[in-house]
Amino acid sequence: MSITAQQNLELLLEGGAPRWIPFTLDAAATPGLTPPILRLFHEKTGATDPAEYFCYDFRTFSLTARFGGSDPRAHHSYAKPGMHFDEWGVGHVSSGLEGTVEKTCPPMGHATSIAQVEAYPSPVIDTATDLSPVAAYHARGLPVFGYAGSVYEWSWWLRGMETFLADMILEPALVEAILAKVAAYTQRLALASARAGIDVLCFYDDAGMQTGMQMSPELWRRFIRPRWRDILQAVRKHAPGVRTFLHSCGAIQPILPDIVDLGFDMLHPVQPECMDLAEVHRAFGRHIALCATVSSQRIFPFGTPDDVRREVRRLKAVCGSDRRGILTPSNLIQPETPWDNYRRLRRGSPRGPMTHMAAPVRSLTVAARIRKAPSAAMDASH
Repeated sequence: MSITAQQNLELLLEGGAPRWIPFTLDAAATPGLTPPILRLFHEKTGATDPAEYFCYDFRTFSLTARFGGSDPRAHHSYAKPGMHFDEWGVGHVSSGLEGTVEKTCPPMGHATSIAQVEAYPSPVIDTATDLSPVAAYHARGLPVFGYAGSVYEWSWWLRGMETFLADMILEPALVEAILAKVAAYTQRLALASARAGIDVLCFYDDAGMQTGMQMSPELWRRFIRPRWRDILQAVRKHAPGVRTFLHSCGAIQPILPDIVDLGFDMLHPVQPECMDLAEVHRAFGRHIALCATVSSQRIFPFGTPDDVRREVRRLKAVCGSDRRGILTPSNLIQPETPWDNYRRLRRGSPRGPMTHMAAPVRSLTVAARIRKAPSAAMDASH
């Protein structure tokens, strides 16, 4: 009996055993290939779409938004050359190396009152978006992942990280005002995305460093958790069939029980440099779909193709015979990554709707074997 990628994902999210371990090189709704790697992909393959070439189990489609005021520059004391602005009016400046993180300039860094925070313009969601790609993906049996916002990350982008973290102790009322503004918009974006037909709402909210939390777990529970609770409750009330995905990098072990209790359906990554997937899987793998992630920091850029294959085998073993996991990179594939370290993750492209038989399928590629029969799921051998 054949099933679609959408049905296979639902088997996983309903707490059962999927027919195969889902696979993607994206970080949910964020393209997984950084611009230098994407150019290399085009040069090496002549293909235009990594999702089609590598045969991801998911596709991405996100609504767009614009700054809600007249000119974001008015909220900055200066505008650096080359600065561009996002929908929140946060200024972004290239760090000088393509494919790396940009420097951000907070527009509310000098706010001193709740009234200033409340007066600041929220983004405006584009209502004229062409939604036909979503329907086309659904016709092929593919689930659609879409960007749906943040709580903590957007808040510190607006305020500045050091200032926002200090405000948690020194100016808690100001923190609550910023979080309220950001969470209200994230809720609007999430519900608009659900109405657009997006199946999985992808939230991004890094709370960890590689050595621990960016704030104490108690502060996270005081300020951040209640906002996620309200957003997820609204999603469950108004869009009960939609699933939720949380990206949160770093060593976030102290709040993993909170993330599960809040009811997120998927967690990415279980960052290999910070947490032990086997340990997290034993504790929470029956309650949330965990991303079994190949390290974008170590193995992809600095390992060998054999290292990648061994890591895929290890992740398969952690997920167990019931295949409860999602195979992904731990983050974006960085510019240093050799082509040979990820090119063999290609599957044979399906014809017509993306359906897969439960019976074994012969293949010479790593990722094709991920979709083999249950006994061979996620087998990286050749």
